[in-house]
Amino acid sequence: MAFKTNFPRKTALELALRTGESVSFCEKCLIGQRQPGAAMLSALLRSDIGRTVLTALMAGSDAAWWREFSRQLELAALARQQAELQRTAEANRERLMRALAGEGAAS
Repeated sequence: MAFKTNFPRKTALELALRTGESVSFCEKCLIGQRQPGAAMLSALLRSDIGRTVLTALMAGSDAAWWREFSRQLELAALARQQAELQRTAEANRERLMRALAGEGAAS
């Protein structure tokens, strides 16, 4: 389950904090004795782990809307990576130019 992967310790407590459910109820959900209700799932989807929860719920789905949404998420992640790489490249270029300018002044 995605929760145990994200929160290997005190998993039930982490779920309880995000959903407002009792730790006991969350423990029962984690071992399969109870099923989370719509309110609990809604709270999880609206939490800081919402994307992880949605991905776990939709695992194996071939619904057209999910495929498109997944592609959009992937494109957004790639755009963030590209922007970070661009910032790193620009910073490295600036450091190199300053270093080269310093060498020229020392000659």
